Amino acid sequence: MRWRKVGLVAAVISTALTVPAAASTGLEWVGCGAAEAECAELTVPLDWHRPDGRPIRVAIDRHKANPATRKGVLFMAPGVGFDFVLTGVKSGLFAKFPDLLRDFDIIGVDTRGGGLHPFYGRQPAPFRTDAITCGSPVHDPDVNSFPRNGSEFDALVRHNRAYAANCDSPLLGYMDAVSQARDLEAVRVALGEQSVSMFFFGYLGPVGQTYASMFPDRVRAMALDSPVDHSVPVVARAVDFASTVEREFDRFVAWCDRSTSCVLHGADVKAIYDNLLRQADKEPVRLDLPPEPGQADPQQRTVLVKGNDLAFLTEQALEIGDLSIGGAHSGWFDLAVAIAESAKGTSPTFSFFYRYSWGYRDLWNPFRAGTCQDFPTTVADLAVSEPIVAAVAPHTRGASQAWDAMSGCVGWPVRGTNPPQPTLVRGAPPILVIGAQGNPWSPYERVASVSAQIQGSVLLTYAGDAHIAFLSSQCVIDTMQRYLDTLVTPPPGTVCPAIPT
Repeated sequence: MRWRKVGLVAAVISTALTVPAAASTGLEWVGCGAAEAECAELTVPLDWHRPDGRPIRVAIDRHKANPATRKGVLFMAPGVGFDFVLTGVKSGLFAKFPDLLRDFDIIGVDTRGGGLHPFYGRQPAPFRTDAITCGSPVHDPDVNSFPRNGSEFDALVRHNRAYAANCDSPLLGYMDAVSQARDLEAVRVALGEQSVSMFFFGYLGPVGQTYASMFPDRVRAMALDSPVDHSVPVVARAVDFASTVEREFDRFVAWCDRSTSCVLHGADVKAIYDNLLRQADKEPVRLDLPPEPGQADPQQRTVLVKGNDLAFLTEQALEIGDLSIGGAHSGWFDLAVAIAESAKGTSPTFSFFYRYSWGYRDLWNPFRAGTCQDFPTTVADLAVSEPIVAAVAPHTRGASQAWDAMSGCVGWPVRGTNPPQPTLVRGAPPILVIGAQGNPWSPYERVASVSAQIQGSVLLTYAGDAHIAFLSSQCVIDTMQRYLDTLVTPPPGTVCPAIPT
């Protein structure tokens, strides 16, 4: 039965992309995870170039609209492996979008390789996306991600190849943005919808942009919050991200100087931080990690991290900005606490950021595989970039998401099939692009570049510090919700004010 469904969906997408969709292909919805959510499963080709080949499973879920006001479906996708609908229903996050919740079937697509593994643990569900599972962690503190000589470059390449070899999945070579966009079109066809609305952010921004480029007539509306710019070559991307992280660190230091909420208020924060990283290079900081949901690996409960790793964890804290995760952690406040704690040789707060950064294996496995498909990197790229990022980021050492991706993809055994290039969108309705001026994961200038690649798009600016703007700004939420619900875009040049710090 599943093989037939693969053939049907693939045939529709491959030969009739512009033909109005027929009735639903017969998704079987069942209750799952939360009282108001239901789940289904769809099979799609592993390789869209071979639509009759091996199938893989993609799990989807939905929160149904009010039938009296229903306007269609809204795909929400915040990143690889994060099941947004179940989490949104359980956490109360959807209360931020009352109009969208009323007027749209909210559709969560657990992107290929994800396996329904969000930050909050594995959700109970009758259906599962075929996940990328790996026998070793993506990150090893004993391997220098800023290699200084030939032996360290060799060690990094060996680690990356060994990590990939321990991944039990054929998906490693099929995680690119184009394949994921075709999966979304398969979901649209299966739902029987003529067009869809979409809200993507962060890492999945290129997937949404690619979908709009490939299927512009199937887009009713699309909002992209803090999208990654796929047009930037990897070396330039590393430099952009490094300078942005350093700039955010400067903003954090300025906040500490003016705010008594900072535990380092009144101190020379940059001097303390620089000394911390130098000392950690000599005597690593011990981080005690709580057990990871779904994993039994006692060897990973304690790690010793050096200065470069602390720089990466700093970037994670800066990425959080003023967002509170799990009701307990906000980036700037907790970064100051972590720096102060580390003087004692350990830091529960940096332990949290380590878990957030590298601890969730099932989440980061597809993230790494997809990044290496979309941003393939050579040893030469890394070698050229290293002195440049060190120069533009003297305190944060060039640590960034871009560098983590570059260093993690060096020696990757699967050829990258979707290297950086502009993704031009023509013929789609007006698309809303949202960017935060202080965002170390998606530099604002690059978000503006994404908007420039999309004909007729409107750029909404958040003047504050956040990786995902809508999580920090009611103004962004209201503007984005109004657009998705009514198709009314904000005036060009609209700026949502920063939250006072």
